Amino acid sequence: MVSMTDQDPAKRPLIHRRWLPWVAGAVAFVLTLVAGGALVADWSWRVGQMQTLLERVEASEAVMGELQDAVSEAFEEHGSSGDNQKLDRELRALATEAQAELAAAGSAVAELPIAVWHVDIEQARDAYLLHNFAWQAYMGRASESSAEFLRPQEEVNQTFIDAEEPFIDAVPEPDFEGLMDRVAEIFAIPDDLQSDAVAV
Repeated sequence: MVSMTDQDPAKRPLIHRRWLPWVAGAVAFVLTLVAGGALVADWSWRVGQMQTLLERVEASEAVMGELQDAVSEAFEEHGSSGDNQKLDRELRALATEAQAELAAAGSAVAELPIAVWHVDIEQARDAYLLHNFAWQAYMGRASESSAEFLRPQEEVNQTFIDAEEPFIDAVPEPDFEGLMDRVAEIFAIPDDLQSDAVAV
């Protein structure tokens, strides 16, 4: 009887490792699940960060909107009466209060933790901070001189315009949470504010 080691290697029977395809398939399946799970987890993380960013931006924008309404009311109440001193005092007080509220809102935006690889969300946050800072500077000037409310605020308006595109780019896809609608609402400029002399 001839042993296997004594046979010509070319004539040895082929030994099929039938388990290899099954193992390879199982490994591929597990890797796909892991990769898919990681993508879903990262998407959820992005959505959560973007939701929080939008909430804090909306809070900052609410301060600006309330300030604009209060300024309009002050002009209507005191402007027509010709009591310029009272109007000046009220406008400067409104600016001082708004500056403090905007600083707090800006700090909340700045302190939002964002994963280092979520660069698009970080860019959106930083772009909005420039707008918030511009408003804070505007309110600082207005608290010293109420005439600032009647001057064009190019930096305030331009930083607002510049922040829109980074926010659009930062919305995770697919957008099941309607984040893009919130972005559109934030950056919509009402018809009555379509003026270079009005800060947005």
